[in-house]
Amino acid sequence: MSSKSLADELEHLKESRRQGKLSPAEFYASLLQLLAKLVSELREEQISEEDIKKQIPLILVFLEEQIDKYAERGH
Repeated sequence: MSSKSLADELEHLKESRRQGKLSPAEFYASLLQLLAKLVSELREEQISEEDIKKQIPLILVFLEEQIDKYAERGH
């Protein structure tokens, strides 16, 4: 899947949410599905060590935040 396809899908989801076509829960689930697609693509990508080092802090912040929120919800 190309980055353009992923970006287009994200824009479509955001527009659907703005128009009220998706509930917050549906939007959240759709964003997670898009994230899963992106993760699959990124695993296969050849990326420089320099770029990897730049991306790691972003991924860590996201994961830590999501795990903390998950724990706060009793899981």
